[in-house]
Amino acid sequence: MKGRPGVRALVAGLVILIGIAACSQSSPPPVATTPAGPPPGVEGATPIVTGVEGRFNPTEAVGGGASASGVVGDIARVMASVPQASQLKITANASPPGATGPDVTSVSIVAQDTGGMLKSLDAAGKKALGEAILNAASEAWPNANVSLLVTDPASGGGTIIGTRPKGGPNSIIAT
Repeated sequence: MKGRPGVRALVAGLVILIGIAACSQSSPPPVATTPAGPPPGVEGATPIVTGVEGRFNPTEAVGGGASASGVVGDIARVMASVPQASQLKITANASPPGATGPDVTSVSIVAQDTGGMLKSLDAAGKKALGEAILNAASEAWPNANVSLLVTDPASGGGTIIGTRPKGGPNSIIAT
């Protein structure tokens, strides 16, 4: 995309953030140590908890980490209404684990174009593809917040980033 460095920077930042969120490991549970307590005669002192690791985990911030989601096994069935979906390698994670249909609260869909289909689409075509995928997901999981990332790592055909909060509307960036 020529002449729009601000949009390119935004898209690059979103791709990096989603990549970090998807690849980060969940942190171990905090370890609390029990202090001996306040010295005799001191009332109202609050014990200090130590041993808690201080790091930010973006995956936990948005959904509880990898242990809080489960792989969606029937994603091909969900995406059957999207004609181009058969040309993508699609994976999805949903939370809470084991939930189906209206019980799912969040879904993250990641698709890779290994055949160069994205390269043949203009921005409007990519946006239409993102809309179709998000709409299919919202029909399968009507009470879920849905996030979408479609990439073309092989031929540089661009990226589709999309979200759909529970109840809509879709928000899509296509490059």
